[in-house]
Amino acid sequence: MGIATETIKVTTTGSAASATGSTTTGTALVGWVQDIYIDYHASAPDTTDVTISFANRGGNILVVSNNKTDGRYPVRDTPIFSDGTAMTDALVEVCLGDQITVAVAGCDALTNAVVVYIKYRTR
Repeated sequence: MGIATETIKVTTTGSAASATGSTTTGTALVGWVQDIYIDYHASAPDTTDVTISFANRGGNILVVSNNKTDGRYPVRDTPIFSDGTAMTDALVEVCLGDQITVAVAGCDALTNAVVVYIKYRTR
């Protein structure tokens, strides 16, 4: 087991405060998320939305809306019982095993509008 970091850069195109862009990793990340750091371009507006999701199996890992402040997010998930109900007193690491897509909306047209660093524990 070890720790790896995937860097995902997203360049946006379009009009001010409504530019969009997305980037998907070339390969699947395999492991468990430790944390995610979002680094915004210095000129990103506070209307910037970032969605980090599984590219193929669906589902969001992290959504940060109307923000432009760099930050670290210790992402966790709610485990579920076999009947589909959520456990209310526990959190677990997010299991990867898929390509990851970072989508940006509500931004200005910027090169590297958002750079996302996903730190994850490998098998």
